[in-house]
Amino acid sequence: MRIKFVTAVFLGACSYGVLSTLVKLAYENGVPTAVVTSSQFLIGWFLLAALLAFTQKKQRLTMKEKIQLMLAGIPTGLVGIFYYLSLVTIEASVAIILLFQFVWIGVVLESLINRQFPTKKTVGSLIILLIGTVLASGSSWVNQGTVHWLGVLFGLLAAVSFALFILANAKVLPQLPTVQRSYYMVSGSLMAVLFIFGPQLIHQPLTMYGQLGWYGVLLGLFGVCIPPLLFAYGMPQIGSGLGSILSSIELPVAVLLSVIVLKETVILSQWLGVFFIFLAIILPNIEWKKEQLGKNPL
Repeated sequence: MRIKFVTAVFLGACSYGVLSTLVKLAYENGVPTAVVTSSQFLIGWFLLAALLAFTQKKQRLTMKEKIQLMLAGIPTGLVGIFYYLSLVTIEASVAIILLFQFVWIGVVLESLINRQFPTKKTVGSLIILLIGTVLASGSSWVNQGTVHWLGVLFGLLAAVSFALFILANAKVLPQLPTVQRSYYMVSGSLMAVLFIFGPQLIHQPLTMYGQLGWYGVLLGLFGVCIPPLLFAYGMPQIGSGLGSILSSIELPVAVLLSVIVLKETVILSQWLGVFFIFLAIILPNIEWKKEQLGKNPL
């Protein structure tokens, strides 16, 4: 059934939505970006390694296949790196709009690879989704004044990286067992993060990791362990186009948690944006559901 693969990708994206709240809580404890990001990927990698050790379903991989998977995992690490760098020079509300360009970028990439145009339903969903993203971000480009070009560049690079991550999950060695595939992809992500932040980590005191505490474990679980597993399971079955649209649920989850956990104020236009995003996610699946009901009448 396709619904279980759709649900897997949906829940994986929901898991990503938890991260922004956890990162804000870590920042309130005075933990710098380098420690937060590297700890997130290191802990997530250890969780996947432990899971793989107790998993019987494995395949013998060639060195070429291992390298392919690790290269496919690099975009995941780059998403966090580029997104955090964008926040240095631009507002978070603008950065999230830039990051969510991964949705249409992912659809375009899949169309180019498959050499076919997106359906009218997909295009309609994208338009609704982009409107919803701008509303849910709680701001607009006009209100931000002058936007630094370097921040915009990093934000767009984060979007491209996320789109490539989704595409890689759909295309690279999809026949492999989910846990084994996720482990090697996250290994590539970890190497990318340590390569970028390694020099900064050398100068960080060990007490900084103590300040991160359980936030690091939760970041590793919700940001590095759960999403790759669910994406590796569902994405090859539904494709990166629909996968990109489903992944947009991350923003509504982030908004809801900011209200519940961080006690932030969310205005009416943001809730309207959340509604549009949910609508954009539902539309691509309506036609498939009708087809399933037609094939399997009650």
